[in-house]
Amino acid sequence: MVVVVCAKRVVTKTQQYLEVFSRFKQRESVQAVERILALQTDLVAFEKSQLGTLCCDTAEEAKVLIPSIEGKKNDEDLQELLDEITKLRQFV
Repeated sequence: MVVVVCAKRVVTKTQQYLEVFSRFKQRESVQAVERILALQTDLVAFEKSQLGTLCCDTAEEAKVLIPSIEGKKNDEDLQELLDEITKLRQFV
C-alpha cells in the first residue's frame, strides 16, 4: 500500500513538472517535432533527442551543446531545422 501511494505521488509530481517545464504543450506539436527529426538521417538518435529537448536558438549554440553535430550539417541547414522546431514551441 505504501509503495502504491509513493508511486502515485511520483507520477503526480512528474506530471506537474512536465506541465510547467515542457517546451511542447500539445501532443500534435510533439509528434510534428518527432517527424521533423526522423527525417534527419544524417543524425544519430542521441543528437536528435538533444535537438528536440534543448531547443537551441542558433546553429552555433546547437554545435556547442551537441559537439557531435559539427561536420554533419552546415550552419544554414541546422538553423533551418532549429527554426522549424521553434515554430512548434509554445511560449506560455
